[in-house]
Amino acid sequence: MFRFLTTLLFPTLLLTAPSALAEDSGKEEVGILRATLYIGTDGDVAKLGDKVTKLDAATEKRLQSIEKMRFKHYRKLGTDKQPVFRSYENWLAPLKPAEEILLSYESRGRSDDGGMRLDLELWQHKRKVMKTDPVLKKGRPLLILGPKWRDGTLIIAVELVENNLSK
Repeated sequence: MFRFLTTLLFPTLLLTAPSALAEDSGKEEVGILRATLYIGTDGDVAKLGDKVTKLDAATEKRLQSIEKMRFKHYRKLGTDKQPVFRSYENWLAPLKPAEEILLSYESRGRSDDGGMRLDLELWQHKRKVMKTDPVLKKGRPLLILGPKWRDGTLIIAVELVENNLSK
């Protein structure tokens, strides 16, 4: 019986072994993405709690320069940094450990001008509230005016920290 099983299973193992040993190229890291979550408010910032932090002057000035993102006060709520895989979806959770605000993203390859094309979705309370297909470039964050939240408005900055996609 053992000889019969060995004769039957050995060729099957030889045929499936190369595919089992082959690496999944879709899991290759082709970049790093960072999401930073801010809140802009004209109200009392003390209501936001003590876990929020003030923004640096340059970031606050940049947000002030955009009319729809102009508020009296800004605070940073959180940040998250995750790898970008060649062909797998990944998630950013800038309010860790809470999953109230999430961003899902997947690489769609390199753009003609050297940026990274993405499928990007904003999720709030487990509901997709926005979908976009931006081209991100290193050092140029995409600013998204988010939903109203706790006496303010969320502002999400999505930035390509590293781009390893070759031409």
